[in-house]
Amino acid sequence: NAINHNHNNNHDHNQCRDGKYERDKLIAAVVAILKRKLEVLPEKDVGDSSTYHTPSSRRGKASPSSSTAISTLSKFLSSAPSEEEHGGGDLHLFVRTTVHAFFDNDLLQTAKLFLENAKGSFGLSISSSLDAHRQVVLAARGQTMSIAFYPKKGLVCYGSEQAAVKAGLNYETPGGNATTDDAHSSEADNAVRLDLDDLGGEICLLDWGYAGDTQPAVSRPNRNLPVETLMNGTIRVVLHHQSKTCRDCHLSQRLTLLERNEFVKPLLDDCPDPILADIRDIPRVCSRIQDDWHDVGLNRMTAWNLANCIRARMKARVDGTIESHGGQVDILVTGCEVSLWVAEQFVADLQKAFPRLFVRCVSSNKLLGLFGQELAMPCTGFPYGKKSLEMKDPIIIIVSHSGGTFGPLACSNLLQSFSSSIFAVTSEWDTQIGKQLRSMYSDDLLSSRIFSTEVGVRPAEPCSVSVVATHQLLTNIFEHICVTIISDPHFRHLSGAVITEHDLQILERCNQENLKALEEIVGVDCQGYEIHERRGRTEKELRSAGDLWSEHILENAKAYIMSFIYIVGTVTAGYPLVTGIATAAGLNTDWAFYITRFLDSLIYFWLPQINVLILRLIQGRNLRHRMVGRTVVIGDCPWVAQAAEAFLSKIFACSYSIAGLNVLSGNPADHLVHRHTHRVVRGSLLVCGRPDGRLSALTSLEASTCLSVNQASSIQSIGGTCESITIGHNKSKLPLSKRAIYLKSHRPLFLCEKVLDDIDAHEDLIRQRKEKIKEEKEKQKNKNVLISLAATLTTRTRSSITNTGNHILELSLSRSRQARQTRSSASLLGAYVNLEKDARKRRNQNLGSHIGDELVTDVINTMVKEKQGIENARRLFNEIDSDGNGLIELEEFIAAYQKKDANISREHLTKMFEEADIDEDGTLDFDEFLKVSKMPNLLAELSVKNRDNRGLVQVQASRERYFGEELRKSVPPGVNSMAMSQSQHFSMELYESRIASMQRFVAMTVMFHQMGMRVQTFFPKISFGLLGYRMDRTHSIMRIATTASPVSGADVRERMDELRLMLKIEKSVQLIERAWKNWKNDQKMIKA
Repeated sequence: NAINHNHNNNHDHNQCRDGKYERDKLIAAVVAILKRKLEVLPEKDVGDSSTYHTPSSRRGKASPSSSTAISTLSKFLSSAPSEEEHGGGDLHLFVRTTVHAFFDNDLLQTAKLFLENAKGSFGLSISSSLDAHRQVVLAARGQTMSIAFYPKKGLVCYGSEQAAVKAGLNYETPGGNATTDDAHSSEADNAVRLDLDDLGGEICLLDWGYAGDTQPAVSRPNRNLPVETLMNGTIRVVLHHQSKTCRDCHLSQRLTLLERNEFVKPLLDDCPDPILADIRDIPRVCSRIQDDWHDVGLNRMTAWNLANCIRARMKARVDGTIESHGGQVDILVTGCEVSLWVAEQFVADLQKAFPRLFVRCVSSNKLLGLFGQELAMPCTGFPYGKKSLEMKDPIIIIVSHSGGTFGPLACSNLLQSFSSSIFAVTSEWDTQIGKQLRSMYSDDLLSSRIFSTEVGVRPAEPCSVSVVATHQLLTNIFEHICVTIISDPHFRHLSGAVITEHDLQILERCNQENLKALEEIVGVDCQGYEIHERRGRTEKELRSAGDLWSEHILENAKAYIMSFIYIVGTVTAGYPLVTGIATAAGLNTDWAFYITRFLDSLIYFWLPQINVLILRLIQGRNLRHRMVGRTVVIGDCPWVAQAAEAFLSKIFACSYSIAGLNVLSGNPADHLVHRHTHRVVRGSLLVCGRPDGRLSALTSLEASTCLSVNQASSIQSIGGTCESITIGHNKSKLPLSKRAIYLKSHRPLFLCEKVLDDIDAHEDLIRQRKEKIKEEKEKQKNKNVLISLAATLTTRTRSSITNTGNHILELSLSRSRQARQTRSSASLLGAYVNLEKDARKRRNQNLGSHIGDELVTDVINTMVKEKQGIENARRLFNEIDSDGNGLIELEEFIAAYQKKDANISREHLTKMFEEADIDEDGTLDFDEFLKVSKMPNLLAELSVKNRDNRGLVQVQASRERYFGEELRKSVPPGVNSMAMSQSQHFSMELYESRIASMQRFVAMTVMFHQMGMRVQTFFPKISFGLLGYRMDRTHSIMRIATTASPVSGADVRERMDELRLMLKIEKSVQLIERAWKNWKNDQKMIKA
């Protein structure tokens, strides 16, 4: 009351705020009043809590609430002086704090106090009923917060998702814009965005004034903060940094231009079916990514920086400045959810391409738990720890399509303590992660660190185009990394490169041809137009399968409606089915009455099941399926199975329970059988992606997949089992599956396919010849002619058969290459195994071996051949080493090879010499020479050609009619084709992981979308629009951009500083240790 009395009587309360003297007087007066009230409390009448004694012994009355407040206050405060506060102890401190809070705790000061004392990650919007008419405070710490200003619209948008504040770009303001004269609009009228410093913590006060007051209402502790103006001077902005992690700069330098900025993509216009729009946009997006990669753009600049970082890393490995051991990390890839699953496949391919390169893929949540917490969170079940991940300036690639997912965003800050080479794969340039990385390299204009798919924000929560676009861009990045490493012989040797330039050319050819396949799967070409009906067979088949499965899901809802109609109709009419028939037939006896009622009661009891059977009979579906909720099991390689499971489960997230769906997934070549076959029941729905087993490297994989499907489909109950669908490039259908959807292969044949094709053509020729000879013999037997004429006719016939047979060979070869024989996975496996056995037999015959056991023969022959090869190489090495010093110089090497073949150019031989000279000492020892002796001339001539005519590093696509055509022409006579096809095994694996698996995922999204759309549109139809939901939303109300994180990011800022200090100390200790060892070695040498 004393504070209010003083405040109300002071007409110029600003003087009381600003003047320290007046505030001290007020504090002293309040302390004196409270002291007097506290002193009389012991004399108070216990029975009457509303009275107390004053110092003058006068009894007065006080409100019960006031007396109770004083009594409560006396329990915690003492008026006795203390060492810290001689003016009144706890009471003086309490009064002073209360007075300062009364005058100073406005919105800005309150936000400061909260963030200074709170623990956690926050994105705050603070307002007060007293100041809501003029100001609001926004704050960020550990959670992003962005503010967009639209001067023309008179609009301010704020939110924790950066893309959300761009909503003002797409829509007009109700009532028109505040600034309508576009011809005279200035630069200040453009929309801008301010991103608060979430890492260090930042508070922003927005004050738009009131009643002509243009100065922001800020209390005394914060009046030293600078005041900026935005929105053409209508809004004052006051910023406070908790811990300045960003550089001091003017507000205008921190603003991001939203309008007339080619790097900022506006939000997509709303459409009735965002999921369908995303799926149909896949060919166009993939085409643009490929075109952009071949042009000079920011992606190419980022690729150039990535290549420089890889070269620097590999050079450090070659020089020995970076140790090579199992815990070392050369390339670290991280992400969350779908982005992580796609990244895991990328890392798996990269690790197989370079076995001695240490590449790891770790979830952002695990990294945040390990390195971003005061108490590290153990990764139970995973081999990750602070010691097992030794990260000394590794190359880090953060995969986050939204660019704002909490885990990857926090890691983009945290990992700056470990590495200066951080890259991100996102949907556009303007993302939160992009902002953090740009702040790292703000001094270098050419240090682009962002790979962008240019897809932008996709509001549909089921992810389709974002997954495919990320996978496509990672394929291009994979090719670029491979070219960078294999271009240098030292890097190639150090990394143990398995991949070759020819493998990359095959992959690039398949990558380019992939666009045609995607067009046929989604039914739309790269320009966004629907394709011709003849090419749309695949999409129609996928949607037909989706329609069938949607009927499975909707049968309970339809049966419920049919039951409702039957019950209402029969009860209202008073004549159930059997009773009505009996009445119409004239059965009015007592026994008929009870029998008909009994039968009608059974019908009522079994009515839902009866209606389900009626629906299945009408629609031609399986009658033996269980009449319960459906379960869909998805089988494919890990990234496809997990991404497709997430896609389908999100589509049915908001579906009504009567049409709900349970979704599971697994790898059919691994744990699908163990995890899910014991749960297979009649009516379970299984969709499985089949690898292309026509390729010899994938034949066993397809056979394992087909075996898993057959095992699941063979589990029967009452003659029924699960309903399985396979999706793949092999046309053969499994006998136990319901349907096989065939995806057309838009690529040349591999060599193994070509071999089988030729064999089929040859067998077809033999069969046709036999049939022709048999036909001619039958004709000859039926003719009763003279022997002489018969002999003449026989001679002519044989000649005709021979000529006809040659003609048949040409026709058969031509026909077979266009329409190859369809083989099952078991047939393919047997064919390739037989071909491999034949190749082994031929090798054994060439070696003159007669050992019965082929396996022992192969092992012995291989050992003998290797031993003889080394001895021959040693003999040749001694012949070339003319001076006998145990080393071969360049001139000795060139002279010896040109003596053997004068057509070999000096330049070619120099490249071979440099290729083998790993230590770069200008000579070859025997181990290095042994590598040259095993190098075929063909491979040496095919040097890495990785630049186009503009000088850009590009992988040139193969132009062969079938993959391996040039290899087949150039190998020495007698080399088996299957032996040659083994050199393509890795390129076949890359085709499966980078191309074929993507096509199967897109096919599943088309099928699942059709399922979800049929279910979604059913309920509005039967309820006249009263019921309905959107399948592009989920109950969590979260897009991919705001995926929740189970790990806090509150300690990231402190941990960054601590980690930097620890790394500096560790480097210093290592430097001192090396210097000490060098000094001791020098001392030993001096003494010696």
